[in-house]
Amino acid sequence: MTAGAGLALAGAAPLAQAAGPHVIDGGGDAFNDWGDEGTLSRHRHAHSNATWLWQSVLYADGAKWRDGNGVQHTFKKADVDGHFGWKTASATKWWQAHEDLEDVDGVVGKETFGAADNFLSGPHAGGQVVYTGFVRHVGFKRIAGTYYVKIDGQWKKAAYNRLG
Repeated sequence: MTAGAGLALAGAAPLAQAAGPHVIDGGGDAFNDWGDEGTLSRHRHAHSNATWLWQSVLYADGAKWRDGNGVQHTFKKADVDGHFGWKTASATKWWQAHEDLEDVDGVVGKETFGAADNFLSGPHAGGQVVYTGFVRHVGFKRIAGTYYVKIDGQWKKAAYNRLG
């Protein structure tokens, strides 16, 4: 993905205070936006635009997932689908270990989101926020505090309770 493609996140209120659908949000400089976010896992918000955003991070960082035989594969653009399945959980564990996080559990919570937001920059013109990954950059939008992610060519709110 290029800096102009990817996920878009916005919002200034923490998840518990967000109006309407709960969204990934932020305010001020982007590098500290995500440390107060909710949880993503195979059992929490597993089919959502927020998951799409997280998968874009995994893709940007060239995260690896293990198959049933223990063979590692790179998380690809085609794996970014908004469904937090076993590939996403495995790639999240890789990411957490790569970042030397305390919890290497495949669950994206405050610690994991907080570590990821260290790689955010912006907001730039038009609300663009860039995640600088180890392999590539991905772009999101943050408008009026709400993050947006690009899905099928359209910017969608990075909501926890909706996909698409």
